[in-house]
Amino acid sequence: MSSDKEEATIDRGPITIEGFGTFNHRLHSRVRSYDVDRQGIVHNAIYLYWLEAARIEYFRDLGVPIDRQSFVTKHRFVVVTTEIEYVQPGQFDDPYTVFTRVSFVKNSSFGFEHVIQHQNGTILATAKAVLVHLNPATQQPERITDSYRSLIKEFEGDSVNFTDS
Repeated sequence: MSSDKEEATIDRGPITIEGFGTFNHRLHSRVRSYDVDRQGIVHNAIYLYWLEAARIEYFRDLGVPIDRQSFVTKHRFVVVTTEIEYVQPGQFDDPYTVFTRVSFVKNSSFGFEHVIQHQNGTILATAKAVLVHLNPATQQPERITDSYRSLIKEFEGDSVNFTDS
């Protein structure tokens, strides 16, 4: 788990969450003072930041080189849909884990699934997101390359649904 000096830690390997299945990627952190609102709970918008951080670290864990230009000129993926179900409120200093996996890869899009869990096992939120791969020059949807497909397949195994529809 993160110490007060670390923003987040990452680990990998299969972990099964009852009712949600198996996840190979985890981002561990704790609720910071700037994450909570006047009610003393994590503001709903903060979960979007946590999900984005988990997805970036997921890419890094796949072996995709990440730098300042990664998502501008090299690996142009944009979020087109996010769906979050808030289950229990997180509070200041709560340790949490964002479990992340890719559930499907289509022609130019793929889907992420997330479970955000308190260290005590309580589910804080669940989420799904769809990202589309864009050509950096034209900003038009472009087929996800075979190299990405291979990285995801190697990382996730047979649990990912690959289609070109």
